[in-house]
Amino acid sequence: MPVRPNPMLVTLCLSAALATASCGGGSPDAVESDSTLLAGEVPTEASITSSSCSVLPAMPAVPSSHRSVTEFGVKPNDSVDHTDSIQRALDSLAPGQWLVFPPGRYVHSKSLHMRVANTVMWGDGVTLHASNPSDQAIWIEADGASVYKFTMTAITNTRRTTPWESRIAVFGGTNPPRLLTGNVVRGNRILWGGDPGTPLQNSASSAGIFIYHATGFLVAENMVSRTLADGIHVTSGSSYGRIINNYVKETGDDMIAVVSYIGDPSTPASAIASNFDARKARDMNHHITISGNMVAGQYWGRGISVVGGENVTIENNSIDRTTHAAGVYLARETSYLTFGVHNILVRNNTITNVQTTIPDYTAGTVSPNATKTGQGAVEIYSFVFSDEAANSMLSSALSAQNIRVESNTINGTKADGVRIGTGWGKTATFTGRRTDGSTYTRTYTGGVVGLIGLMSNRMASIGGQGIAINNHPTAQNNISCSGNTDDGGAASSALCSGAVPVVAPACP
Repeated sequence: MPVRPNPMLVTLCLSAALATASCGGGSPDAVESDSTLLAGEVPTEASITSSSCSVLPAMPAVPSSHRSVTEFGVKPNDSVDHTDSIQRALDSLAPGQWLVFPPGRYVHSKSLHMRVANTVMWGDGVTLHASNPSDQAIWIEADGASVYKFTMTAITNTRRTTPWESRIAVFGGTNPPRLLTGNVVRGNRILWGGDPGTPLQNSASSAGIFIYHATGFLVAENMVSRTLADGIHVTSGSSYGRIINNYVKETGDDMIAVVSYIGDPSTPASAIASNFDARKARDMNHHITISGNMVAGQYWGRGISVVGGENVTIENNSIDRTTHAAGVYLARETSYLTFGVHNILVRNNTITNVQTTIPDYTAGTVSPNATKTGQGAVEIYSFVFSDEAANSMLSSALSAQNIRVESNTINGTKADGVRIGTGWGKTATFTGRRTDGSTYTRTYTGGVVGLIGLMSNRMASIGGQGIAINNHPTAQNNISCSGNTDDGGAASSALCSGAVPVVAPACP
C-alpha cells in the first residue's frame, strides 16, 4: 500500500482503505478531442434535475472598470516569465476589481497569489502556463477572490503534495487555518501540455483544484484532466460548498474527493476523545453538494469519494471507467485517521464500467494492469482502531451511518454493485511511520455501519452480487432495501430489514 505523508503537512493524496483500496503531444494550446465530450466542454445546467442549489447563476460580465494585465508590462505570446509583473498587478487591485488578461499565452514560474478580497482573475481565451512544477498554483488567499475561464497548462511528471503544487488552490494557510469565504472557480480548463515540440505532460503536480478550509465556495464548469493527484479535492473543514457541472478525466487519484482528517494516524483514541468536538468543528467537511459532474477514466483511486464528512449530497453525476476502485466511495479510514461519514445522499447517478477496463493513460507512474481493489460500484464501510472501538463515543462518531443510495443506475462491474461493511468481524495490524521517521503498529477492525437505505437502484452486468452486506445489521443499525433490480430481477439480501433512514439533502 502506498505511503502518504502526514495529513497535518497538508497532503493531497486521498486515502487508501486498509487491505482493500488504493491511495491514493503538441503545443500547450492543443485541445484533445474525447469520444464523450470535447476537451474543455462541461455538462450544462440542462443535463441535471435536482435542487435549486445545483442551478448556476449566469456567468458574470466583465465590468468596464476592470484593469488589464497589459498595464503592468505583461504581453501575451512572448514566452517571457511574467510572474513578478502579474503579481504586481494582482496586488495593486482594489477590493472588487477585476484583472483581465487579453487572449494569448502567458508563462509564470511561481504561484500567483490573490491576496485582495473580492477580486477576479478573468482569462477568456487565455492559456496560463506554469513552468515550475513545485510552485505552480493560482493561489487564492482572500475572501471572494475568484478565477474564471483560464486554460491552464504545466510541465510536471512527479506527484507532489502541497497546495502550491496544485493548479488552483483556495488556501488561506494553516498556522492558524484561515476560513475563506465565497470563492468561485468557474469555467477553467486544466490541461496537460509542455513547450512547443515537447511531449504532453501532466497538468498539475498534485490536485487540479484544491479547496482547504473554505465555506460558501463554488467550483463549476471546469475541465480537469491528467492531474497527478485528485482532480478536485476538498478538505480541512470546508463547508456549504457546491461542485457543479465539472468534467474530470484521467486523474492520478480520486476524480472528486471530500476528505476530513482528524490528525496523525498514530494518535491514540484517548487523545482524540479528549478534544473531539473541537477537532470536528475545525476539520470536518460538511454540507457539500456534488452534482451534474462527468468523471471518467482515472488510473488510480475512486470516482467520487467522501472519506470523512457529514451532510454531503452526490447526485446526477456520470461516473465512468473507474479502472481501479469504487465509483462512489463512502468510508472512514484508519490509515489516514479520518472522521466518520454521516448523512450522505447518493441519488440519480449513472455509474458504469467499474474495474472492468484498464486505464487509457497512467503518466507512467502506475501499471495499466495494477491489481483491482474488488470494491463495489458503491462502497460503504468504516474501519476503526481497537482502542477507538472500545470508546463508545468514538465508535459512534467514526461510523458510516445515515446513508441513502437511491435511484442510481449501475452498469458493468467486476465485483459487487453495492458493497457494505468490509472488514466487519476481522482484525489486522497496520504499521505506519511518523514524521520523525519512527514507526508504530496498531490493530484495527471493522467499525459501526448501518442506518443505510438502498432504494430503486437499477443494476446490470454485475460481476459479483447486486447487494453484498458483509457486516451484521441490527435493529438500531439496519440496512433497508427496496425496489432494487439486477438485470431486471429483484436484488436484495437476507440481511436487509427495517425502515429507510431520513437523510436530508446537503442543500435543499
